[in-house]
Amino acid sequence: MQIVGLKKINQRQFSQNIDSAIEDYAIIEEPLLISLCYLDNSTNTYQIIELTLVMRTPNNDDELIAGFLFSERIINNMTDIIDIEIHDKSINNNHVIVKLAANIQPNWQKISRSFPSQSSCGICGKTSLNALAIQTNNDINNDEFWLKSDDIIRYAQELKSHQPLFKSTGGVHGAGYIENNQWICVYEDVGRHNAVDKVIGHLIINKKMTEKSILVLSGRISFELIQKAITAAIPVIVAIGAPSSLAISAAIQFNITLIGFTKNNQFNVYHGNHRIDYNNK
Repeated sequence: MQIVGLKKINQRQFSQNIDSAIEDYAIIEEPLLISLCYLDNSTNTYQIIELTLVMRTPNNDDELIAGFLFSERIINNMTDIIDIEIHDKSINNNHVIVKLAANIQPNWQKISRSFPSQSSCGICGKTSLNALAIQTNNDINNDEFWLKSDDIIRYAQELKSHQPLFKSTGGVHGAGYIENNQWICVYEDVGRHNAVDKVIGHLIINKKMTEKSILVLSGRISFELIQKAITAAIPVIVAIGAPSSLAISAAIQFNITLIGFTKNNQFNVYHGNHRIDYNNK
């Protein structure tokens, strides 16, 4: 089976004064320029404007785009997108034009970015601190004691088994979505926010978004990842790494169960302990 997203390279290995060449795999990182085609009400004609440039691991671009546009509140569902078209195949499919439904009018002042996003950070291009405000119309489920503590540890352990790119390169982040004790999807990407966007895009495209759901993350928890989870009404986040202070603040504000430093026999709960059942019988 071929795993998309890998590139074979030659690497010089130095060990005990022996210089030898070996083959290795590196994760592919390429730019993706996303442009929006929308109906300009003032002229009643379709206009095309560049939205943003993201650095991502190629593959699952439709999921990435759908999740990104949903997280940015540009679309609410897939019916808001008429078509996703590759603009120029001669540049490795790295420029896509997303044609929006006629009723979708982007708020350019709110969504504009001052420079391209980087693979490690998706919000550094925001032009205003006001753009960091979280807006959502979705109700987040607040039921108690539906998440077993043993399952939290198991989910964190199982995530690696769903990450073939990480196993081959060690250079990607992973994000997975669990509902009713089942893995619905797992995506990997050089950018942690891209991996989450791919998950959310998968849910939107396949209409799989549910109330009692869990987002499992392979690394640290930044504010933007909390922001995306809140927008998708995901009530629980389980991560192997640590949360930032702003991520914790957002979890408290929107009553998200935020779990970090998940290890073989322990985890830290930063907020939302009421959803966890510690009686695993």
